[in-house]
Amino acid sequence: MARQKLSMNSTDRNRQTSMHAGSNDPLNAKVLRYLARDRPQSPAFAPFDAAADAYSGAGCHPEIVERLWDQIGAALPVDCRCLIHGTPALAHPESGVILATGIGTQYALLLTSALAKEAILAGAKKTTVWTGGGSLDVQQSFGADWVLGAWLDRETGWCRTFYDSLHTAES
Repeated sequence: MARQKLSMNSTDRNRQTSMHAGSNDPLNAKVLRYLARDRPQSPAFAPFDAAADAYSGAGCHPEIVERLWDQIGAALPVDCRCLIHGTPALAHPESGVILATGIGTQYALLLTSALAKEAILAGAKKTTVWTGGGSLDVQQSFGADWVLGAWLDRETGWCRTFYDSLHTAES
């Protein structure tokens, strides 16, 4: 699997600046709080290439990062890869709304309410139990329209639909 290491050009810097606006978006509040719990001093939003090797050194399993960035992210019209408190994620480049994030050996997606219900019916989960004994209810911890990814084929389309709904809302 080839991974491309890109440098930031001025367009990327402008996109990152726009993403910083997402720090104040109510859709991000709970997610940012959750992801900051282990890394409170890390920047809320950073370029995807700020980590030396985000695929294996940013707190998520490499397959989770590949799923987020190389599969789900590839379905989006622009590059949405970023790090949220050092964690691989996807964020809308104009609004800064977090679309998806890795969580160790899991990943979570923000969808419309209707798509979140559809995803649950298709096999996505709201909760997980970690091997260390703790648990996560993603809808309680992140928000009502978040689901845990389940490697479902339709996830890329769902994420694209949510992305498009944000773009439409901004127009």
